[in-house]
Amino acid sequence: MDAREKAEFAEAIAEAEKLIARTAAVIQRAKSRSHGEIYEHVDVISKRISELRVRCEWLRLVVLGAIEPATPADPKARQGVDRRLAIDRRVEGMRKQLHSLAEKLRKAG
Repeated sequence: MDAREKAEFAEAIAEAEKLIARTAAVIQRAKSRSHGEIYEHVDVISKRISELRVRCEWLRLVVLGAIEPATPADPKARQGVDRRLAIDRRVEGMRKQLHSLAEKLRKAG
């Protein structure tokens, strides 16, 4: 990236960090008002939001040159950025439920 691209990226990712922070606050509020299984689902969302915040900040600082990404000992053995090989089956099941509900509402509507 050239200097202009780095500046534009840093600005965009900083905006994303702010949005994620606001979203995290809203998720935390929802979490504090939930119980049981719903609480567990919101807790997972909360953890993912936290991961996103850290990744955004890390990327911004890498692009700005404030930190250096670690180089793996064996680059060929390195996995991708997202080490999960597939979408969590539970999330896929949830997605199917959402599509099914949307289809029912569309037909009824």
